[in-house]
Amino acid sequence: MSDHDVIIIGGGPAGSSAATRLAEAGLRVLLLEEKRMPRGKLCGEYITPECFPTLHRLKVMERIVEAGAQKITRLSLVVSKDRIVQTPISKMSDVAEYALSLSRARFDHLLFERAREVGASCLESIAVKQCVFENGAAIGVEALSLEDGNPVRFDAPLIVDASGRNSRLTVRRDERAVGRRGSRLYALKAHLSGVEGVKEQVELYFFSQGYGGLSLVEDGLVNLCFIASESTVRELHGDAQKIMGQTVMTNSLARERLHSAEVAGKWFSVGPLAFGRRRLSQDGIIAIGDASGMIDPFTGTGIQIALRSGEIAAEAIIESFSQKAMRLREEVLARYKAGYEREFGKRMQVAGLLRRVVFSPRVARVIAGVMSRSPRLTQMMLRATRK
Repeated sequence: MSDHDVIIIGGGPAGSSAATRLAEAGLRVLLLEEKRMPRGKLCGEYITPECFPTLHRLKVMERIVEAGAQKITRLSLVVSKDRIVQTPISKMSDVAEYALSLSRARFDHLLFERAREVGASCLESIAVKQCVFENGAAIGVEALSLEDGNPVRFDAPLIVDASGRNSRLTVRRDERAVGRRGSRLYALKAHLSGVEGVKEQVELYFFSQGYGGLSLVEDGLVNLCFIASESTVRELHGDAQKIMGQTVMTNSLARERLHSAEVAGKWFSVGPLAFGRRRLSQDGIIAIGDASGMIDPFTGTGIQIALRSGEIAAEAIIESFSQKAMRLREEVLARYKAGYEREFGKRMQVAGLLRRVVFSPRVARVIAGVMSRSPRLTQMMLRATRK
């Protein structure tokens, strides 16, 4: 008999959300994280109002505010300094009149510790290498303890993959990046000091080959996260400062904001990127968070989808366990897939359509002009990526 009912691989928002809900329901949960907490992560670090109900259910909302989360009351879409579309958060959401912004280091650590607090067994510095299979279905994982270099194995009837966009468990190699070599996309992120004029807003800048966002996080720092083409990254030999100069800084307002900025800490980079839906399971392994699909960052809903996909998977598992399902994996997956499609299917489709606009500067300028004259259209488009 296994020591655990569920093994979750990855201690980000999706994994910790699922682990907390499962442990609170009395299931024996093992949550494995490859890094030591707290650890930074490439992310826009934007917590939409739609995250709040989950954060309240997990009983971490007050802790997030106490950790220094900044209030965001408006979103600015910036094509150029003289072409800006501003929308109050209250017009984009029915949940709250503001959003929040907090570093992933603090956010993820709070969620991970909450899972531990309610009874999940949470292990850090465990690198999962592969799953163990029996009759074609995963029944455990083989991993390496990074602290002592020893191999370890854990077994459970259900395995949940929350290890992110580059998962070795449920994401095929050809799904990790799409597009022609040189035209693929990379993301970069850093915390900056010396940035003025960014208070209670997220500013989303558009430039010739992509877009980037700027928002205040804790300790007086600003988070800059942006996308650049593979050709630019290669041409500049991965020098993040130079890449920023040829991309984000070509936007006049961004250039004004960042002219005196200094990097606090280090740059993060990932890529090539692949957006859109992926399979929700592979060999009986349940995929949640970015392992299940990566919505376009301009929607700002990545964290919310991670939190909710973790909850939806947990709810499917709890219901199947409570009913003593004869075909446990099959019934969990059926419930999870139905819930996921109901909540995220339309949103992924809308994001895919908007992606074509975002990466066409000429079209983006035309759309921005239309949006600036029609606030209701702007609000409708932004709402469509949230529900």
